[in-house]
Formats: sequence, C-alpha cells, structure tokens
Amino acid sequence: MAFTKILQLSDLHLTTPGHALFGARPDERLAAAIDLICREHGDALFCLLTGDLAEAGDDAAYAELARLTDRLAMPVHPMVGNHDRRSALLKYFPDAGDGSGFVQRAVETPAGRLLLLDTLDPGHGAGLLDPQRLAWLESQLRQHAGPVLLAMHHPPLAVGIPSMDQYALRNAEEFWAVIEPHRQRIRHILLGHLHRPIGGSWRGIPISCTHSPNHQVALDLVSLPPDGAVPGCQEPASFAVILIDDDSVVVHHQAMDEGGKRFPL
Repeated sequence: MAFTKILQLSDLHLTTPGHALFGARPDERLAAAIDLICREHGDALFCLLTGDLAEAGDDAAYAELARLTDRLAMPVHPMVGNHDRRSALLKYFPDAGDGSGFVQRAVETPAGRLLLLDTLDPGHGAGLLDPQRLAWLESQLRQHAGPVLLAMHHPPLAVGIPSMDQYALRNAEEFWAVIEPHRQRIRHILLGHLHRPIGGSWRGIPISCTHSPNHQVALDLVSLPPDGAVPGCQEPASFAVILIDDDSVVVHHQAMDEGGKRFPL
C-alpha cells in the first residue's frame, strides 16, 4: 500500500488582514505555507487545520482563511481551538461541523477513519470534552471497527512545559474512559495548541503536534511563572507532512524556510 499523505497546519492565529501579531503577519505567514504546499505537497489527500485559526475569533479572520485556503487543490478540514468561535468558523466553513453546533466530524481515509474533535470551552484557555461530545466520540468509535486516528486541539497530557500544561484538556480521564476500550486500533493522535514539533505517546498511543506558521512557544521546562504567562519565541516555522500506510504513521516537519539551495551529501 502506498503512503497516504495528509498535511497538518496548526495555530494560524489569523488577525484582520494586514495586522501583525508578535512581529509577524499571520496572513502572510499562512500564504507562505500555502505557496510551499502548492509547490511541494499538492498530492496530499487533504489539509488539516488543528485549531486556533483566528486570534480573536472574528469574521474577518475566517473570511481571510477561506480566501487563502481556496488556493489549495485538496480539501481543507478546519477545527477549533480556544481562540476560535464556532459560529464564525461555521459561517465560512459550513461542512466543518456535524450539524450539532460543534466543529466535529469523521473523515474517511485509506488508512482509517480520522475523527476531528471539538475541545473548545468558550472563555477558557484549557480544553473540555463535555458529555455530548464524548457521547459523539463513543458512538463514532463503536460504529466503526477499523483503524482510527484522532485529531484534537488540546492535548490530553502534560508535555513538560508548565505554562502550556495549565491549558491542556481538563477532563483527560473522561476522554480516556471513552477511548481506552479501542486503544489497540487508535493509531495516532494529532494535536494542536502547543506551537512546537513534539512527538511521543500517551498511555501507549502515539501523539504529535507541530509549529505555528506565525509564532512559537519557547521550550521552557522550568516551573510555571508567577503570572502564568506563556513564553513565546520566533523559532523557524513549520507544518507537518504525515505519511500513513498499513504499517506506519510517519510525521515529517516541513520547514517553511527551505534552508537555501539543495546539494548532494
């Protein structure tokens, strides 16, 4: 079986077009990522956007997101993060939801069913899966007996960056109670929120996340600052290129700065 290629961009933090955020223009940074995708990864099955698509959840940001991603030859699957507003996103991407008001859906791929989860808890930086969303997840897992991949904005685990760990999924144990009976067929969990290329596992299930196109979270493993602030930085941006077949899930991080001219080693 040939690899199925999917792309993951996360934490776009789009502002009103033309407005900078932390010294960069989110619209220009996303446009640069799309330019690179069109040049190098036009064969991807789809592009997954794992939340925090708008900095302040305003309509202008989602209109710009729709305009920019319309250049892609592949489907685009947007998800929500804590900076997003469901109603505004669904106005421009009506197919992103399942009709319940949540931005959640199932996407079929040759490598298994990908479940896109909505972990937004409006007004809070941390994530939540309430009983209604957990029931939807349980139903999806029960209805489908094949391999499964999950995507969610908020991580269900601590990653050792205290400033971000305070904003993880708040009810990880309830989430685990739903997925644990199916753990042997959950191949991977794709995460957003963390603004870093991180790989590992949670209770035996592989996880990964990727940089933001615009700004990053610094790798600060010290104790939580007294003010709870998240340390940011301008590390080089990247997005994830994910290759999946029957035997493996491989996550590459495509640097948006391509590193200059290529040469033989």
